Amino acid sequence: MWRTFALSALSARAFAVESPRVLWLGLACVALLVLLALAAGPRRLRVPSAGRSAAARWFALDASWILSIALRAAVLALVVATLARPVGLVAENPANGSGVDIVIALDASGSMMALDAELEGRQVPRIELAKRVVAEFVRARTGDRIGLVVFGEHAFTQCPLTVDHRLVLEAIDRVEVGVAGDATALGEAIGLATRRLSASGGPEDTRRVLVLVTDGRHNSGKLAPKTAASLAHLANVRIHAVGVGTEGLVPFAQPGGETPMHFERVDLDQETLQVVADATDGKFFHARKPEDLREVAAAIDRLEARPIAADARFRHASLAPFTLAAALALLLGEAALAHGALRRLP
Repeated sequence: MWRTFALSALSARAFAVESPRVLWLGLACVALLVLLALAAGPRRLRVPSAGRSAAARWFALDASWILSIALRAAVLALVVATLARPVGLVAENPANGSGVDIVIALDASGSMMALDAELEGRQVPRIELAKRVVAEFVRARTGDRIGLVVFGEHAFTQCPLTVDHRLVLEAIDRVEVGVAGDATALGEAIGLATRRLSASGGPEDTRRVLVLVTDGRHNSGKLAPKTAASLAHLANVRIHAVGVGTEGLVPFAQPGGETPMHFERVDLDQETLQVVADATDGKFFHARKPEDLREVAAAIDRLEARPIAADARFRHASLAPFTLAAALALLLGEAALAHGALRRLP
């Protein structure tokens, strides 16, 4: 394999040809044909030169003929490039298992509308702060496969495990309170996340981690959190449980804007979250203030340290269809111009 040129290490693509000799020999032939065509000049009726020298007549070649020669030469060059079998060297993420498989289970129940969080100097619902901190955590986890489960009264997969963190960030941004109901089904969230991690398809020694972010007490669903935690332990899934927000009476945003806010009592089941974390050799964190939540994310990032990054790998993608398509487009363009704007008298 001979690389025509390489881009920087941060580049997504580079290019190569599998038959460099064919490329150079073909391009040399194309250059020779162009020189012969220029030396022969355009075919047209000879008229008196009015005393002009041969050199002056050669430099007086019309632009339309030169453009036609250039287009045909480009077509031949693209055909030669196709025969040389061009490929794109597309950088791939490290193979499955070289990072950590992480599923984030994010609570989107009604209590996440509590206005006891602060973001950039303004009061915001808990869900907004949680989404911001979770997104920062995802950006820091390069090389890991990350998925997102959203839960309320029931749980669903918002984004499956993927190394494309852009998709995960877009999925986080789309999370809204109440999308899964107003209740809190902790057991279903743990169970669904465990199934996603168990069916991830990675090597057996891949670390599987569930980050459970919630602000309430389990009050929905048929699967108990402790039972779900036992199943997670059997599947070698470690759970880090994160309880967010204060307890007691907290202000809530009022839909519709008629009333600025109202107060409700919120009860975080710290005991259950601690049991869930302990059952899987994980940790329980309680983030009462906005800065606490960022410290929790940093702590989890340290606990689940990433392996040493592997060297970049590349896969070959044939570029022949693209070079052929470009040659055909130029050929059709030259034909259209030759019978239109560039048409010459014989």
